[in-house]
Parts: sequence; structure tokens; C-alpha cells
Amino acid sequence: MTNGISLKTLREANKKRLLEASKNKHHKFYKSVNWTEAQWLKAVLGELGEYANLSKKFDRGDFPEKEFKLEAAKELADVQCYLDMLANKIGVDLGNATKDKFNEVSERVNSNIEIGDDDDWHYRFEPKEYNKIKPNSKKINKVKK
Repeated sequence: MTNGISLKTLREANKKRLLEASKNKHHKFYKSVNWTEAQWLKAVLGELGEYANLSKKFDRGDFPEKEFKLEAAKELADVQCYLDMLANKIGVDLGNATKDKFNEVSERVNSNIEIGDDDDWHYRFEPKEYNKIKPNSKKINKVKK
């Protein structure tokens, strides 16, 4: 179960939208269909910059928190969409890469939380046994949350 959409759904929708754009020179994304990795990276960074500018304005009191959250959600969603298109350009499955990296970091920092192949989070070890293990120990059986 997800909040919103899965990364797989986002990837498929992004690919379909780019395919649609490639067939219509009046489509706003027509010129971006053949963008390079560097161009997609600039798009990601541009959206991060828009979020940073919004955050700066919120910090100085230009608008209330409710408005900030609404606008921040839009900018961060743009970041997510462009990041997926960048990952697609270089052949990276962002969902699997994110899960793998999350689990790698959990093990490195001795966290008891991992993301399983079922795309749900789990305890790496029995919670009552977790405090007894040494960092990076793999001696205890993994359990579902």
C-alpha cells in the first residue's frame, strides 16, 4: 500500500507522457523528449531551487505555514518527477535503487528497519532481541513487522 502512487506508476506515466510529447510538437515537453542526462539534472536542480526559494520566503514570514506546505508539496513533486526522468535516462530503476540504498544505510547505521521485497517496511530482527545484538550482526532471523 502506498501514499499516493508507487515509483513504478510514476515511471510508466512519465514514459507515456514523453512518448505522447514526442508525437506532438505543440506539447510543452516536446523539446525535452531527447534531453541529455545533464539537462534532466538541471531540471531536478531547478525545482530544488524553487523549493529552496519558497522555503526562504516562508522562513522570513512572507506567507503562512498552510500556504507554504501546499506550494512546497508542488515543488517537491516536481523534483520527484524530474528525478525519475533523470533516473530513466540513465537506466536506473529508482524504486529498487531507493530500497537497496535504504537497506544498506539501515545496516550501516545499525537500524532495525528495512524495506522488504514486498515494498513494505519490516524489522530486521526481533525487536526484543535487537538491543542485544552487536552492530552489523546478522545472526538473528529477520521478522515481518
